[in-house]
Amino acid sequence: MGEWTIGELAAATGVPASKIRYWERKGLLPAPERSGGQRRYAPQAAARIARLRLCQEVGFTLEEIASMEEHRSSGLDLWRDLVRSKLADIDRQRAELDRRSARLNGALDCPHTFLSDCPHFRAHVQDYLAGQGPTAQT
Repeated sequence: MGEWTIGELAAATGVPASKIRYWERKGLLPAPERSGGQRRYAPQAAARIARLRLCQEVGFTLEEIASMEEHRSSGLDLWRDLVRSKLADIDRQRAELDRRSARLNGALDCPHTFLSDCPHFRAHVQDYLAGQGPTAQT
């Protein structure tokens, strides 16, 4: 297939045309050629959109993606620093999810009829009252 209209590109990538236009305005996609007032995209635009989607899926913000693209020609490995930072964020999120899971499992193991009567749950309430809420260990 030669050049694509924005509708064809949207259909091929699963990304709405409005988002494609937004990414263009943000400088994440190059401005397409125009023919008869219509945007016309080269087939490689689909690969670029797929890269953007993947970057967003793994947690990069549009600003971070733009920064990586901006520094691409500088030869700096900025992207490695951003990846390390994302991995650290994921590790923090994982620890938080593990903490939440442990609290919920502790509550499920309780034989009390009401959650508010559960000693495990009450201990966590006391953590909140002591100012240790979300950072308290189980």
